Parts: sequence; C-alpha cells; structure tokens
Amino acid sequence: MGKKILWFLLLILFLSLVLFPLKLATLTELMKPVNIEINPNRLYILDGVTVWVYSMPDCRLVTKFGKRGQGPGELVPNDEIPLQMCLLGDNIYVNSQSKILQYSEDGRLLSEKRIPFLCMQILPLGDGYAASRSGMGSNGVITLQVVLLNSQCTPVKTLTAMAEDDPSTRGKIVIPPPYIYLHRGSDALFVTGGNQRDFCIEVFNEKGILLKPIRMPYRRLDLTDNFKDELIEWLKTDHRFSSVPAEVFRRLYFLNPLPAVRNMVITKRSAVGSEGKIYIQTYARRGDLSEFFVLDINGNRLEKLYLPTACRSKVKMNHETLFTFYHNKYYYLMENPDTEEWELHIQKLDGR
Repeated sequence: MGKKILWFLLLILFLSLVLFPLKLATLTELMKPVNIEINPNRLYILDGVTVWVYSMPDCRLVTKFGKRGQGPGELVPNDEIPLQMCLLGDNIYVNSQSKILQYSEDGRLLSEKRIPFLCMQILPLGDGYAASRSGMGSNGVITLQVVLLNSQCTPVKTLTAMAEDDPSTRGKIVIPPPYIYLHRGSDALFVTGGNQRDFCIEVFNEKGILLKPIRMPYRRLDLTDNFKDELIEWLKTDHRFSSVPAEVFRRLYFLNPLPAVRNMVITKRSAVGSEGKIYIQTYARRGDLSEFFVLDINGNRLEKLYLPTACRSKVKMNHETLFTFYHNKYYYLMENPDTEEWELHIQKLDGR
C-alpha cells in the first residue's frame, strides 16, 4: 500500500509540473523587468539598465551589470522604448536607441558601438548588425525600416521598409503601435510587426539576403467593444497615458482586427545539435491563457499551446518580453499583486 501511495504522489507532482505553472523563485531585486533570456547555467533579466544574472536551476543571484548614463559603458533608456537584450552564443547584447554594448556571460564589457541614427532595436547579424528605425519614403510617407549595418555601424542597405502612414490613422495614436520587432535565431534574422498584420514573418540570412517568409493561414481576432473598453481603462492607468489630457484619448485608433502576431521568441540551436523552435503568441485567449503556435525553425507548424500571457499590457506596446522557452519548458515573470514582487514561474510543455 505504501508504494502505491508513493507512486500516486509522484504522479501528482509530475502532472502538476506538466499541466500547471510552478513558482521557482521570488526575485526581490526586480523593479520593472523588460526582457528575460536563459542558457544552460544562467538566467538573465534586463531591468531598466541593469542585467541581473541568476544561476539555474536554483535562481541564486550571481551578479549584476549595466550602468545608466551618457558615458562609456553606459546606456539611457527611452520612456516609450525600453532597452533590449539579446543572448547570442556566450555573449549578451544590450542596446539603447543610440548604442549597443556587448558583454561576456559574466558581465564583462567587451565592446561598445554607437549608432549614427536613433534606432528602436539593434541586433548582431553576420559581421555587422541589423537595426530598426523610422525613415522617410516616397512622397514624404513615414516608413519603418530594417537596415543592415557593417561592423562599424555604418548603414549598408535597407533590408525591408513598411509604410507607417495610413490615411485613416493620420493624427491618431495607433493601438497597438505599428513597431517593427527584430528576433535572432542561431543564424538568421526574423522580422515581425509594422504593417505585417497577417501571419507573416520576414526572414533574412546573416548576409542580409531575404529568404522565404513564414506564412500561415490565420483568422485575425476581431476587436470587441468589451475588449476596447478594457483597453481604454487600462491605458488610463498606464504611465504613458495616466497624466495626459482627456482629449488625447479621443485620438486613439484601435486596430481592428488585431494583428495576428502579438509576440515571438526563438530558441537557439542547442549544443547537442537539436534545432531551435519558434514560439508565436497571438491575441487569441482561452480564459486567462494566451494562444501560442510552435513552429520549427523553417516555419512548419508543430503544435498549438495555451499558456499564461506573461505581459503587463493588454496589447503589445513595445519590445517588452517577459517570457522565454528552454528545454521544453516555459519560463515567465509575473508580478504578485499582493506583495508587488516579481516571481519567476515555470511550466513544462509536455511529458517528454
């Protein structure tokens, strides 16, 4: 009888990890985290200008790095567009709108590059970088561009440009904002956002050559009146809108239907040779859970999941991504509303 009870308890524990989230740790150091990355031994969380480094799986604080300022090795975040972090190989890249810093995995500054224009995001690509920025197209139309830069951060060519102007939205504040988002795979660049509102992801190799895009038939979610009311109430409490005059809310323009792709995370090729995967979050929900599509690195659909949303915003407003995937597990940050402390949660995706 005793062995049966033990096996039953082990089964319950196993199923709870597979089917339900589990809190790994309370990270009392965090204030306003914006990005999370993970490798075999370390968890990296970008919080303002600080990168907090924790050991895995015990979540013990190892070190921190990052400084605010205009000087060497320092960064200044924008109120609307936070700093961004990318883990690539053994290096961590953190960028502001005017420079990108490269760190070793233990936080030692390796290089610093200044950008000759204001960018929203910059990632290493091949021997140089790819950056997203605003530009001016034909007839004075504002465009969102992805630009290839050489190793000295000099623009070489425009990889893609998406018109930002729409006659129906001129003078309006578009929600969600039509930003371009860059994502790094092991050896390719993936581009979402802009006016690509259908399920379409542009892909470029490390030389900036356009590859076959990832497309999938998908019926975009309609913006219901109830959700629109929720958005307006949430925006009134958001720091970007909480102190603005009431007439600003009359300039809001809500995209309908909503974009197909809300957020995206790419897992890199592992040391043991397994290929990475693409995890795409949409705006569809099932109760308190968000719809995720899992694709292989070539864009072939593998499965659909419903996972905790892991986002403070009702819609995607900037480059904040508070979740990631590693070894078939879903890691995400959640602020406890009672303690106002940030917690790291984990959910195993299946029984493998």
